[in-house]
Amino acid sequence: MGKKYLLLSFLMSIAIAANGQSPLDDRVSLDAKNQPLIEVLYSLIDQGARLSFNNNILPAGKRVTAKFTEERLAKVLPILLESTDLSFEVVGSQIVIVRKAIAPAPKQRFTINGFVIDAESGEHIMNAIIFDEKKGAGTYTNEYGHYSLTLKEGPVSLVVSSLGYENDTFNLTLSANQKLEIKLMPHIMAEVVVAYFNDSSLLKSNFGGFELNLEQANKLPTLGGETDVLRVGYTLPGIQTGADGFGGISVRGGDIDQNQFLLDGVPIYNASHGLGIYSIYNSAAVRNAKILKGSFPAQYGGRISSIWDIQTKEGNMNQLQGEMELGPGSVQLTLEGPFTKGKGSWFLSGRRSLFDLYSDVISKKIRNSNGLTGRLNYVFQDLNAKANFKISQKDRLFLSVYRGNDNFLDKSRQEFAYQDDSTLLVLANEKLVRFGNNLAALRWNHLLNDKIFANITATYSNYYYKAEDLVDLDLLDNNGSIERNVFFQKYQSSISEYGLKADFDYTSFGRHRFRFGTSIVRHQFQPGVITFDSLSVLNQETRDTIGAYQKTPLTSNEFDVYVQDEIKFGSGFSANIGLRASALRVNENTLHALQPRVLFQLFEGNWISYSLSATRNAQFLHLLSPSNIGLPKDLWVSATKAAPPQTAWHFSAGTHIKPKSWLSLDIEAYYKLFDNVIYFQGNTLESINATNWQEEIALGKGWAYGAELLLKVERGKTGGWISYTYGRSERLFNSKTGLTVNNGRKFPIRLDRRHNFNLQLIHKLGKRWDFSAGFVFASGTAYTFPSQLYEITQSDGGAPTEIVQTISVITDLNDRRIRFYNRLDFSFNHQFFVRSVKHTLKLGIYNAYGRKNPAYYTLRDKVDDNGVLERQTVEVTLLRFFPTLRYILEFK
Repeated sequence: MGKKYLLLSFLMSIAIAANGQSPLDDRVSLDAKNQPLIEVLYSLIDQGARLSFNNNILPAGKRVTAKFTEERLAKVLPILLESTDLSFEVVGSQIVIVRKAIAPAPKQRFTINGFVIDAESGEHIMNAIIFDEKKGAGTYTNEYGHYSLTLKEGPVSLVVSSLGYENDTFNLTLSANQKLEIKLMPHIMAEVVVAYFNDSSLLKSNFGGFELNLEQANKLPTLGGETDVLRVGYTLPGIQTGADGFGGISVRGGDIDQNQFLLDGVPIYNASHGLGIYSIYNSAAVRNAKILKGSFPAQYGGRISSIWDIQTKEGNMNQLQGEMELGPGSVQLTLEGPFTKGKGSWFLSGRRSLFDLYSDVISKKIRNSNGLTGRLNYVFQDLNAKANFKISQKDRLFLSVYRGNDNFLDKSRQEFAYQDDSTLLVLANEKLVRFGNNLAALRWNHLLNDKIFANITATYSNYYYKAEDLVDLDLLDNNGSIERNVFFQKYQSSISEYGLKADFDYTSFGRHRFRFGTSIVRHQFQPGVITFDSLSVLNQETRDTIGAYQKTPLTSNEFDVYVQDEIKFGSGFSANIGLRASALRVNENTLHALQPRVLFQLFEGNWISYSLSATRNAQFLHLLSPSNIGLPKDLWVSATKAAPPQTAWHFSAGTHIKPKSWLSLDIEAYYKLFDNVIYFQGNTLESINATNWQEEIALGKGWAYGAELLLKVERGKTGGWISYTYGRSERLFNSKTGLTVNNGRKFPIRLDRRHNFNLQLIHKLGKRWDFSAGFVFASGTAYTFPSQLYEITQSDGGAPTEIVQTISVITDLNDRRIRFYNRLDFSFNHQFFVRSVKHTLKLGIYNAYGRKNPAYYTLRDKVDDNGVLERQTVEVTLLRFFPTLRYILEFK
């Protein structure tokens, strides 16, 4: 029995081993010469090969020539099935011949491109966001409303949003390259009560910059009720200015000449009216406003502290519409409409100040009450014009023009009976200032293909500044003049530039967006200052012909090229990496500067992000400042070998926190290093021209650092922000950098404010009413007093006999501080419609509690009751208590 069981177990083990052997290990022999594949396979089955297949899948034309002797099927089958779509696999104890698994073809990528436009006016919308919710990829429109987004084929859900417009969603299936024109409806604020801020933020902040919502900015309390881009900018962190905007703008510790103001891409050399009280940006003409504070990408250049990129309206392509504004400060009229519906449009807007209508009367009454005669007169005006033509689906042509000017006149005269009434002493002062900008741009937009957008622009910019300061002292008797002494100074400066630039926007695929371009600009500078003392004759003819300074302009040619890549690494990290190279050819010398730009952003979910940047900026311009008190004098000059281009390294780090949809907090710190800043010491020159100013400059270095905070609330009926800036900015000119200034010690810049707090609030009161308020508190700016003055001296007999120019000894530059500044403004806005006409009435108060905020200090001479000339320090306050009353009418 035991032997029988042992034999049975052995036989079963052999069977199991045989069944467990892979059928691919079976051995076969074959000698086939050009036989059909099906016959070869059946011959293998006849030899015991465990094959299984469907005859229908075998290729009919497949023939085999092969020879094998006792070879494993694992080697034979791949040779037999070569060059077919067949494969094999082991299923249990069988070899099954099957078709090869065909891998799905990779999804193709296609590009959606087009323009985002205003559904009502037909104007292009810049910086609109286009985001595919299904694939988590997106892009934004460029300055001309064009976008290009490359995605994988399949369903697409595009969400489109823009500041001041209602969001919209477009669902489509992407199977080929596609053009998609997107129209967004403006967000009608007057009709929204409950969700006032849900779809239209006050402003957007990103990478140290801001994009303003002009529709909402119109509701903020403003001077005279007139919205002003610059004045809105003053309320934001990192941006400092003097009292009521006087004295220019300092951004993150930069000097006033380090800010570039653009209008449709054309540089403006003085963006202010009324010494900074108003800007040249007529709110009715502005389409988009973007402010960059030092950390700007490589596509921007020309200045080292900030970029104010303002785009004007293109004109309504669908219908005629207009707007009229009237207030105590200015009147404005705007008209726009199509040339041919959908084919082109035009835009025209003019603005004129109204101060001259009442400044003469008021100033005469004030001065007559103080024993003086004279008058104060000021007027400014702007004209914006634009035309655009849709030549084809790929080409569009734009022509924009701006012209603006200021005229200021301040005359006073004082008479005093002298020496027993036998003589008459007459002291006359006259200040005349004229300046203005003239701009033009011809722009050609062209779509090279679905991914490349080209913009070619020819530009012209001209800025002129003319000023005359006159002090005329006369001693008269019955027979005429006994003695006359005159101090007269004449400023005459201009800068003209002609430019040609080409910019390209290339979207290669989802993670990269390249921008690159080049430009050439020809500058022509003509600064001029002349000083005359003790002239015996000075009439209108001689004043006009005075011009002994050398009138040969200084010419320079500037060349720029840049490239930048906006990269997205998934949904949590993005970067903007670029390089700008600039060169200047001047006086047979070539100056150059490389400007690397690196900006990073890291996102942690939807509620917090971090930013870090390091950029180097350069500018080939300098601004001479012959006067440190009173009215500014704009004398622009080119960088030269003796005055190299200014450069600045700018480092910043910050975080953006959004714990709620209606609440956000931005915190940012910065540090800046300036090189080749200049200090103009032109006190010893009787005249200044395009060449000799280089003999009177000191080259130095600078530092600026600070921290900024912006808390923004936009919930329901209430919105607004709180901004705070702490900043310091200093300069140093010593023997190591050139001529010594301030005894080689550091000193703060004039617009150095240590603390600046600002609160802005808008609240919807009802369907037609809203309320806004603003409060600012800032520490005082620095100043030097005096730096250069004229002096009236008297002889032993007591009569004034001579006017001479003196240079006072200065112990420290900017060692004094103007009193701290604070102001409260509020405004009520009422909107109502009569048929298709919208009416807006603005009522409010600027500087509600009448704070006397000094703008600057100056010296004035006055004859006292004893006939003695005395010098008085005068604190000049520009705006004390100013009511807001403005009416706006809009029709279509």
